[in-house]
Amino acid sequence: MSAPRAVVRVRGEATADSPPDVAVLSVSAAEVSTVSRADALKRAAAVVAALRSALDGAAGVRRVALSRVSVHERSEWDELAGRSRRAGWEATVGGWVRADAGAAEALAGVVAAAGAGIAGVGWELEDPAVARRAVRRAAVDAAREAAADLADAAGRSLGPLLELADAGLSSGVAAPESTVLMARGAADGGPELHLDPRDVTVSAVVEATYVLEN
Repeated sequence: MSAPRAVVRVRGEATADSPPDVAVLSVSAAEVSTVSRADALKRAAAVVAALRSALDGAAGVRRVALSRVSVHERSEWDELAGRSRRAGWEATVGGWVRADAGAAEALAGVVAAAGAGIAGVGWELEDPAVARRAVRRAAVDAAREAAADLADAAGRSLGPLLELADAGLSSGVAAPESTVLMARGAADGGPELHLDPRDVTVSAVVEATYVLEN
């Protein structure tokens, strides 16, 4: 009976930063009316119309979607009465603007001039598949290099590749992990909003099994 052949199992990781092609600006606005719910909606509709007019044909704009509208009755605390009282209606509008990455700062000004604000911005690649393929190839190269180092440390030569898989999918892994392959953009909100394009990070992790030759 032949002895089982020796193998080496390794993991290869690679990460690359790419300048974004696309900015996705999260747009929001709120209008308050003490008259009626319908008046609050009318005010919000006016902001939407102003936004669409300002963004229509603006440099760098690819697509505009302003589809989230909600209305709720507001209340405020009455110190004298010791209870809350009605304070009118508030209509909120939300959506996003997809644009060229370099146009984000200028478009933020356009949005502000129309009576709305930027709640956040995400950065994306035009074709993330190209970046993913390049990074995955780099991860495979890193796995082979690690395997060659281990083989050399064992005084053996590296044989053929037996198995190659994304992280957690290799048959040699006892406790699978989630595949680590993602492209993400920085989304910012709160008091500090960054409108300068931020690199998109693409990462890949692979697992490989190689034969160890005598």
